[in-house]
Amino acid sequence: MEIDIYKLGEKYGLTESEELALRYIVNNIEKALEIGVRGVAKECFASTSVVMNLSKKLGYKGFIDMVYRLELDFKSPSERKSITDSYCLDFSIQKGMKFRNLLKKIKNRPIFVHGVGFSNPIAKYIADKLMILGYFSMMSEYMESVEREYEKKPLLIVISKSGETAAILNLCQKARAKDVPVVVLTGLKDSSMEKLSELSFVIKNSNLLDDRNLEKNDFFGNTILFFEELVEEYLK
Repeated sequence: MEIDIYKLGEKYGLTESEELALRYIVNNIEKALEIGVRGVAKECFASTSVVMNLSKKLGYKGFIDMVYRLELDFKSPSERKSITDSYCLDFSIQKGMKFRNLLKKIKNRPIFVHGVGFSNPIAKYIADKLMILGYFSMMSEYMESVEREYEKKPLLIVISKSGETAAILNLCQKARAKDVPVVVLTGLKDSSMEKLSELSFVIKNSNLLDDRNLEKNDFFGNTILFFEELVEEYLK
């Protein structure tokens, strides 16, 4: 979707400086969110009030809301729904960008990925995927991996169909006690792990009561496919 800056300028009564700021944001969505209001203002040789007035004139709640919604406007309806409808029950562009920002912050820090039982190979797949993308990721189930003191905080990613597996829940609790951010991929909304997480994704799970995985189940396949979509859309 293309945005006609001049038409928007006329419609909303934008000043020349506000039009310049809007053009910069539209052409640099990712960077704009990263550098924030002050950074955008500096890039446009304007004051922060110019950027904030722009968001108000366009009807947004603030700068962050404006950038998120402008990025959403660039996507076609089919693109917006692909991840949500196919694999994840609670996906949003805000969650996608938060995931990206978490990964950006820890580019040279450890990422520990953990899952037990049927989730174990899913965890290994995710760890391997992140590793080939240049992240320092590894499988780890040891408490020491999140309890030790780090100069820079690592990240913990866990996969749990129920969101209540005792061993993983304990690991999440230890991580949070050390202010290590936790990303949870689970098949159950409002689980204990989700409440401990910095970020969570509820993956479609057609068999909520099948704890032993005896019946046909799509959670594990959906988790891999969702993660691939997430990587493609937000990390590449």
